[in-house]
Amino acid sequence: MKNSILALALALGMMPLAALAQDTNAPPAMTDQQRQAMHQTFEQFAQQETQLHQQMRSQILSSLSPAHLRGIAATIGNLAIAQNPDMRAAAKRIDSLLSPGERQRIMAAHEAYRSQSRQLHEQMRSDMERVMPAGRPDMEKHQNGTTQRPPQDAGTIVLMALSPHPMMGMMHGHMMEGMPH
Repeated sequence: MKNSILALALALGMMPLAALAQDTNAPPAMTDQQRQAMHQTFEQFAQQETQLHQQMRSQILSSLSPAHLRGIAATIGNLAIAQNPDMRAAAKRIDSLLSPGERQRIMAAHEAYRSQSRQLHEQMRSDMERVMPAGRPDMEKHQNGTTQRPPQDAGTIVLMALSPHPMMGMMHGHMMEGMPH
C-alpha cells in the first residue's frame, strides 16, 4: 500500500514536468553563442554604467566647497557607525548644508546621469533582444512596469553618490524607497 501511494505521488509530481516537455509554445533554448553574447553585452553595460556613476560622483565632489564637503563626510561617517542609521535624516542634513548653487549643480549632474543611464539601458535592451533566439518573449514583458521616482533633493543624491557602499549609488530610486521626494 505504501509503495502504491509513493508511486502515485511520484507520478502526480512528474505530470507538470511532462506537460512542460510537451509544451510547443515554450521559447527555444539559447545557444552557448547567444549566452556568451548576452554576457558580453551585460558586462559592457555594467562597465559603462559604472563609468557614468563615477563621472556623476566626480561632478558632485567638484561642485562642493571644502567646508561643505567636510560636513557631508561627517554626516556620512556618522551614518556608517550609527546604531540605527536614519537615511532620511542624513539626506536632510546634507541638503541643509548645501548652497543654492551647489544644489543646482548637483541636480544638473544627476539629471545628466539619469538621461545617459536611460539611453544606456535602452541600448542594452536592444542589444540583448537582438541576440535572443526568435520566439523568446521581449525583455519589456519581464519588467514589472513600475518606475521609481528619482530623488527630488540634492541631499539624497549626494548621499547616494558619495556613500561608501558601492551599490548605493547604482540604485537610484531603489535604495531610498520611502524617502521623501
